[in-house]
Amino acid sequence: PLTGAIQAERDGKLARAEKHILQATAREVLGKSHRIEKCGRWRVPNQDVKLWKDKEHGKAFFSGVRACALPWVCPCCAAKISERRRVELVAAVAAAKAMGWDVKLLTLTVPHGLGDDLDKLTARMLAAWKRLSNGRVAKDLRELLGLKGTVRAFEVTYGANGFHPHFHVLLFLDKPWTNNGVHEAFTYHWQNACRLAGLPIPHEVYGCRVDDGSYAAKYASKWGLESEMTKGHSKKGKQGGMTPFDFLRAIFAGDPKAEKWAALFRVFHDSFKGKRQLYWSNGLRALLGLGKEATEEELAAVQTESAALLATLTADQWRAIVHANAQAHVMDVAEDHPDRLPGLLEYLVTRYLEFRHRRHGAS
Repeated sequence: PLTGAIQAERDGKLARAEKHILQATAREVLGKSHRIEKCGRWRVPNQDVKLWKDKEHGKAFFSGVRACALPWVCPCCAAKISERRRVELVAAVAAAKAMGWDVKLLTLTVPHGLGDDLDKLTARMLAAWKRLSNGRVAKDLRELLGLKGTVRAFEVTYGANGFHPHFHVLLFLDKPWTNNGVHEAFTYHWQNACRLAGLPIPHEVYGCRVDDGSYAAKYASKWGLESEMTKGHSKKGKQGGMTPFDFLRAIFAGDPKAEKWAALFRVFHDSFKGKRQLYWSNGLRALLGLGKEATEEELAAVQTESAALLATLTADQWRAIVHANAQAHVMDVAEDHPDRLPGLLEYLVTRYLEFRHRRHGAS
């Protein structure tokens, strides 16, 4: 039997391989003109591609490679960005508890159907949230509940009733409230905000759900873990539902409905392009002692400072790795058998040069 540490290491390598496979699938679905085409493949201008190994965690990674920083559609960037957002969420909940605040998890949904236009649905939901979080209603809720701020996550799944976008909101309260009390405070205002935004009126029980601090802490701690079921945009759907990344899994697996999943992935991409996954209310980060929020681009580009350089790759070596889609395999070898790296790189370059020779010879 595998020990826990060995199993976790194997799971991590499988997850990394899957991220690269799904990224390649997303490139095929979105086309060569899309920004994801260059992600993890094109070199940063005037920089060498280097292979490193983190001294603390033993994980290998490349530097000098472009990142698309599109967490909605790129599994590789999603993993890096979401993990760093997760660390901030955990710190926020801990800081709130240290100050004696309560943190609750609010989930907001709307009725939806198979024929709904996702773009209109998400736009109206954001408009409803704006009504709920600005103006007189927001002021009344802040004063009533002692609401110091919110962190809103936007998520979407797909099931028998079509796309299901919904909000998960961390509520930071400096007054003691029961779940039922918070539910009563929000339900009418959420229903009214949806009505004014042109949405169907949410169910008084299911449209607005409130969970206590333990649920909020669990959500914060697992939001950025791609292997967990509670992960937002990339979690695997429950009870027959699918996430956008599940569309990619089905396409790669050769599902007979692959064309349908590809079309739905493009619909999702178009509707969520440019939208923020997490939104912190104004002033909350300062109250919690957190610094300025980093952009997706900044988070995707972060590299650990505690790493050992294993190799500086030549242009042909990097082209050979990309041509073979061998990024994950090279990182596996770098972590487990770094002494075999030279031989692996030589093999990949030989295969790549043979491919070029055949192609040019045929032409």
